[in-house]
Amino acid sequence: MSTMDQFTVQDDLGHLIKKHDQEAFHKLYRTSFNKLQQYAMRYLYDWDDAEDLVQDAFLSLWSHPERYNETQPVFYYLLGIVKNNCLNYLRSLNIQYKHQDKIIEAMLFSSVEDPEIDEDIHERLKYILESLPEKQREVLLLHVVERKKVREIAEQMDIAETTVKTHFQRALAILRNNLKFVLFGI
Repeated sequence: MSTMDQFTVQDDLGHLIKKHDQEAFHKLYRTSFNKLQQYAMRYLYDWDDAEDLVQDAFLSLWSHPERYNETQPVFYYLLGIVKNNCLNYLRSLNIQYKHQDKIIEAMLFSSVEDPEIDEDIHERLKYILESLPEKQREVLLLHVVERKKVREIAEQMDIAETTVKTHFQRALAILRNNLKFVLFGI
């Protein structure tokens, strides 16, 4: 079936889906799901998350068919929902990571101040810090423990401020990945 034929069929399906035709919905699902999941993978790089968000898009279409405007093919309508779902999901991850980063920073600071807070976490932190590349470790400790500003660290280490930020973000990402099971149960 050519692409043009496929859109004609999907246009017809869209009309039927607006009337809650289950057979049309299942046909659209079977013919479009994989393409929509591949599209979601461009944003997420995680097959399971992409699958979930595409399923959410189909659920949205089924739950609210009145929102579908028949002037466009139903596939493009779903594509828009998938894109918005992916962007919203990435935004929520970004917010979640910011909160996790603050917790990690606080933990690093308190670990230096009070090494008995939790011996297991303290030992893991120490091990992870020692395994960081030297520049990342130095930037992280200067920023979090000594509370120096990016500009001050850049001057002290004789590197660009953007390099300081990059080292800091990479160090936090390594810490987050290594501590997420202990701290957040992820």
